Amino acid sequence: MAARTRKQPSGFGESKSRYAGPRSEGARAKPARLRLPGPEALPDGTVRYALSLGPKGRVLFPADLRKALGLEQGDVITAWLRDGELRMHSHRHGLQKIQQEGRSMSFGPVSASEELIAERRAESAKDAEETLRWLHPRRKRRR
Repeated sequence: MAARTRKQPSGFGESKSRYAGPRSEGARAKPARLRLPGPEALPDGTVRYALSLGPKGRVLFPADLRKALGLEQGDVITAWLRDGELRMHSHRHGLQKIQQEGRSMSFGPVSASEELIAERRAESAKDAEETLRWLHPRRKRRR
């Protein structure tokens, strides 16, 4: 059998001119990547993440942070800015908070909606009674 010779891809085995210097990318050069610290657990139970701002103002969430938030691609995140602090949560988390607050608002065996319906029915009955009085005023009898 003939010995196989490996062909090198073009550009790797070619000799360079002795006049060629290092090439500069100029404005197209990528900035040196900053090594960010990993997540840090704080004494109050908060986990702090260092995130970097990418092209077009995008922020990439690490996989463990996405998993902790229950986020998947395409999920909507609500964010608000207050006193220079950015706070965010997923829509799913916001809905859970609203549902929890709603559950805490019901007192006793009667729900808030049933109480509201009872109030509206009482008001309606009172209005109907006033209307009947207006339509049929009591006539004073003369003796």
